[in-house]
Amino acid sequence: MKKLFLFLLFTTFCFSQDGLPHCGYDFTTYLVANPIDATTKKIIDGLQITLVDNNGNEMLNTNNEFSLINKDKTLSFAKNYRVTLANSEERWFYNICEDQYLLQLKANFIPEEKGYAVKITDSLKRYPTTIVPVFNTNLYVLCTTKVKSFGPKMTNNMITVEMSK
Repeated sequence: MKKLFLFLLFTTFCFSQDGLPHCGYDFTTYLVANPIDATTKKIIDGLQITLVDNNGNEMLNTNNEFSLINKDKTLSFAKNYRVTLANSEERWFYNICEDQYLLQLKANFIPEEKGYAVKITDSLKRYPTTIVPVFNTNLYVLCTTKVKSFGPKMTNNMITVEMSK
């Protein structure tokens, strides 16, 4: 009887995990920004890209409300970078994009609910400051199919902005 109880307890625990393996990207989603020069069609380096609310105010990650990293800091995009593997092979650190900027957010982040946007600022003053709305289809939701506002298949459209001098 004891063995039967342990077996039932073990099987209940195993099947209560949704039967799905988890990965390192669980509970996260990404926004990928691709600011390109309108003339050269090349990615623009050295930009500051932040998530803003519908009034244009930079969003703070107060008590990790929006992201599991960078607690109490501005939600700023970081530039992807290359890493060298043990076999001397090079690859992009985040394989969901290449030379673009990205921002890690929680998987339950729904940008269209509150009218979030991306603010692109050039500290070198080569390009004017640009604000672009963010849509649900811009999210890269990884390792999950449980986002309430849309179905399991995501389109993963990066936020591409052509900027003119």
